Amino acid sequence: MKYNVAQLLKEAIGSHRNFDIEEAICDADYPVEHVRGSVDMVRTHQGIWVQAWLAVQVPQCCSRCLEVFSRTLRVELDEEYFPEVDVKTGFKSLPPDDGEVLYISADHNLDLAEATRQATLAALPLKSLCKPDCGGICDRCGCDRNQGSCDCYNREIDPRWAVLRSLMDEQQP
Repeated sequence: MKYNVAQLLKEAIGSHRNFDIEEAICDADYPVEHVRGSVDMVRTHQGIWVQAWLAVQVPQCCSRCLEVFSRTLRVELDEEYFPEVDVKTGFKSLPPDDGEVLYISADHNLDLAEATRQATLAALPLKSLCKPDCGGICDRCGCDRNQGSCDCYNREIDPRWAVLRSLMDEQQP
């Protein structure tokens, strides 16, 4: 997801480029497996403004059954990148005084990986489920309830809890 933007940095303010992304990522530390989408880059007075609409495929672990599955998320990027080095003079550029700044490297490559990673992590759900009606695993025997049922809760229970058990039986259709 690197783009050489040296020519775009030499052009007038308002010049733009459009790119399509279709890339598989094979990095264990990176939370994304595959990225697909479109990118629009516009030359600004200080750098390059990037807008991207991406579909990212992310490996997840179901919070109920602990199975690994793949989820596709829609992610939008809206960032401005600033050059480390002025493309015309070769001198080091002064970044703006903002907090976090995304840079175009000294060899004029704009890398979307970090912005995509941050946007993907922000879009991840707090509780990942492989399917909405996931049965999860039995807390007593560890059986995956998506693959079959167990009889852990049909066994004889302590008589002091029998009244509560009868309430559970009445609520089930």
